[in-house]
Amino acid sequence: MRATRFLPIVLVPAALVTLAGPAVARSTHRHGATVASAQTDDPYGVSDAATLAFWTPKRMAAATPLDGRPTQAPSGKMSVASSRPTANTWSGSPVVGALFLSNGSGSHYCTASVVSTSQKSLILTAGHCLYGTNGWAKNIVFVPRYSKTKGARPYGAWTVTSMYVDSRWKSHRDPDLDFGFAVVGTLNGRRIADVVGANRLVINQGYTNRVRVIGYPMKKYSSVDKPIYCNVTTHKAFKYQIYFDCNGFYGGTSGSPWIKNYNTTTRRGDVLGVIGGYEEGGKYDWRSYSSVFDKDINNLFTTAKKHG
Repeated sequence: MRATRFLPIVLVPAALVTLAGPAVARSTHRHGATVASAQTDDPYGVSDAATLAFWTPKRMAAATPLDGRPTQAPSGKMSVASSRPTANTWSGSPVVGALFLSNGSGSHYCTASVVSTSQKSLILTAGHCLYGTNGWAKNIVFVPRYSKTKGARPYGAWTVTSMYVDSRWKSHRDPDLDFGFAVVGTLNGRRIADVVGANRLVINQGYTNRVRVIGYPMKKYSSVDKPIYCNVTTHKAFKYQIYFDCNGFYGGTSGSPWIKNYNTTTRRGDVLGVIGGYEEGGKYDWRSYSSVFDKDINNLFTTAKKHG
């Protein structure tokens, strides 16, 4: 299957949109995409206090993966192939965390990461984690370096105030545009990048790079409920898709950043992709996809960083 771009279309309010499954793509890379956005306190009327009260440690621990990533391995064990590396469980990076949300069908989570802007309040994840078949996500909090241990939130829980996806993702679920940004509010008067740091967003990096991918897999396969990482080489899948192979990236890892020039001391670097895109990141735990980061994500980033 060859994934390509859709034409930009005119936006309609989120409340009026009914989405179908991914359509068959037939166009090529386009210019001038519009941005779909939502202020979370406008359509839902949910305060920061209510959102934080909703996400108790128990509810976080019980949340299920949002995405279409695989949720079961053969014989209930993580699939292993000698030709592929296997992800390692570790203590995590301060700039990467779990993104908890409600979408009309329960409490779920993805993975997200902080990206550097002058406003110091922007996070990056997969588009389908912010806008899915039920519309915009709700009750969203980002927990950097989350772990289940005593409901651990070492850097706090940050509520999302606004979200941004490409209008072609919102309208057609174009797999080549499966990325999005969200602005988080302040916590105790501080901005998130001042507290945990941030990755730098980079575009036009080509298809082949050495990266570290960090994510939060389904708890069934990471019983300690901590993040995983894998150092891998990316490859071309389609014109606007890249992939890597590593065992262990189960449901929950959508939005996991692909970090080039990763610094083991600061635990951050240059993010050039996120798990998502083709098949919402892939049907198998051992192969993961990302939409190519090029001028389309840069256009979206330009809009989002004005607010975050």
